[in-house]
Amino acid sequence: MQTLSERADYLQNYAPEMGAEPATATCLKFAIDLQSVGLLESEFVQEVLTIRSINIIPVPNKPSCILGILSRRRLVYWGVDLAMLLGMQPLSQNISLYEVILISMQNLALALVVPKIMGIVHIPLGHIANDITLMPAPLKPYLKGYAKEQNHIAYLLKAESILQSNILHS
Repeated sequence: MQTLSERADYLQNYAPEMGAEPATATCLKFAIDLQSVGLLESEFVQEVLTIRSINIIPVPNKPSCILGILSRRRLVYWGVDLAMLLGMQPLSQNISLYEVILISMQNLALALVVPKIMGIVHIPLGHIANDITLMPAPLKPYLKGYAKEQNHIAYLLKAESILQSNILHS
């Protein structure tokens, strides 16, 4: 009997030779800011929605990356400017509609606010690089790896690290 990681290694190394499809990661693709693209594994994504900016209620005395709270299906979420949390260019203050990614893991949940949702992508596991040593320091705690695309890098983010971020829980 094979463990899950042994099976993944097998599929990654031998399945292409047998003519089978390579193992892939199913991810939500989105813009983090105007220059950066992010990926989140679909298992952590609950829902994607567009809301009016006035539906996020500001809360005083919170870190600046927390835009406020929002309500969805009788649940309340912290609305977080993902770019600001990651140390990138924050969202423009003049946006009237927000693209929101609801993520969750166990009993933790957040609403990540991003400029644009690009859809679902399937990335072959062999195309995901795990060496993050040259990545910007503020991004490293949240980075699982990256995938090189045509003319840019898509950052594969760790939803667990975002949900448990010290910045959000201070």
